Amino acid sequence: MATNSIQEKFCKSEHGGDEHLIWDSFKSGDKSAYAYFYNEYSSLLYRYGCKIVSDRELVKDCMHDLFTEIWKNKANLSNPVSIKNYLVKSLRNKLVRAISKQSRFVQEGLLTEKDLGYIDSNELDLVSKETKHENERKLINALRTLTNKQKEIIFLLYYNNLSPVEVAAIMSVSVRTIYNTTFNAIQSLKSEMAIVTVLFLLENHSK
Repeated sequence: MATNSIQEKFCKSEHGGDEHLIWDSFKSGDKSAYAYFYNEYSSLLYRYGCKIVSDRELVKDCMHDLFTEIWKNKANLSNPVSIKNYLVKSLRNKLVRAISKQSRFVQEGLLTEKDLGYIDSNELDLVSKETKHENERKLINALRTLTNKQKEIIFLLYYNNLSPVEVAAIMSVSVRTIYNTTFNAIQSLKSEMAIVTVLFLLENHSK
């Protein structure tokens, strides 16, 4: 583990922190560059995957398949504008296909709260118990009222600090859809809380 950490730091410093140069090295077979991307984004990918489905083992399997496949096909990979977004979208596609194979139609309104990790009541209850701030508890309760698509967009925009353009690319929808869905989500939250409080809490939850 220590050796890998040293190699990753060397890899990053060697390329001046430019992920596109590290990506080029990865495509050329540099294992330290490969390790860099795994360690840099595996935590984010796992958290995001668990917001899509509640089956954590499925998320781990899809992540394993993703990193196995990009290593196997490294020489033929393109050069994405954002490597983080490329990995997030790739994992999302894998999860969608995996769920479809299990005869679950991934359409808004058809996934139950049990299927969706980001509305898992136990997880939200745990967060509620950990915070003593009444407004945060209200926000959590308000988030329960959002649709599945709204929750995913809020997670990507505010918890991962992605832009509307990046979220649209990941979800394969138009930027206008992201704006409209976000607006509707905020309007829905307003019925539970003051809009200023909503935005303040979302911003602070993302930090």
